[in-house]
Amino acid sequence: MTRHRITPAGLDADAIERDITLDSVERAEIERAIEAVCAELGLGQRPDERRARITFGITSTWRDGRRQPLNLVSAGFEAVGA
Repeated sequence: MTRHRITPAGLDADAIERDITLDSVERAEIERAIEAVCAELGLGQRPDERRARITFGITSTWRDGRRQPLNLVSAGFEAVGA
């Protein structure tokens, strides 16, 4: 059984930069990873709990220093138990 981190309430696209400072290239890398995971899981653009968990998992991994695309995508899948 995988234990998931608790996702903060109200996580949205702006949450990506609340705790970390990003330049446009870094933000784009995070957004690409989020969109890749969501597309693979068949999630649309509409905000929902799964998309929020994916965003949180990916940004947490980025903040921890694991910034390779594979690490980010893996974190997104792990965040929703996929």
